[in-house]
Amino acid sequence: MLIEKHTYNNGLAIALWDIQESEEELMSLLNNDEVIAEEIIPFTSTKRRLEYLASRCALNELTGKEQRVCYHENGAPYLADNSLEISISHTGHYALVAIHPTAKVGIDIERIGDKVERVKHKFLSPAELKSIDARSSKIHLTILWAAKEAMYKVMGIETVEFTEQIIIEPFTPYMEGEIIAHETASAEKKTYKLQYKVYPEFVIVHTI
Repeated sequence: MLIEKHTYNNGLAIALWDIQESEEELMSLLNNDEVIAEEIIPFTSTKRRLEYLASRCALNELTGKEQRVCYHENGAPYLADNSLEISISHTGHYALVAIHPTAKVGIDIERIGDKVERVKHKFLSPAELKSIDARSSKIHLTILWAAKEAMYKVMGIETVEFTEQIIIEPFTPYMEGEIIAHETASAEKKTYKLQYKVYPEFVIVHTI
């Protein structure tokens, strides 16, 4: 079910879906779209099928109409009619979709848990590791992880070294806020502002 829908001043709109429905219920919400039914046939995982369907439901809630989602060779989604920029993310039983009328968008949702502690050296630089707030390290690390994933999506570059080519400026984690990130993987070497929000179970980060 849709649990959050929001449009920001910069034109970004997001929809968060809590996947409580069965596959049949989600298909019903999608008017039993035959094309979508065929698209999920290759998925052997029930979880993957539900995520796929829920993200389509969330997208339709944002746009007010049925949309056809396609994928680039690198796995990045796009709309068949190219009417909007789109980004999709999943974690646990949640599906998250973001759209923007003109700007590329990157969004990520990550569960707050122990895994991030185990893999932190794979996506953070030594300087970023030193900046972690010990009082809320798990949340701080999850925000950083989601931020780098959102950055990767908005950059649109297939090969990116997370520890070296996406750098997050130091920040103190709150329940929500803005962080600054720099990428050095492109010729432009762009700087981005990212917005984050901490929920009881997960963290959401988005940028355009």
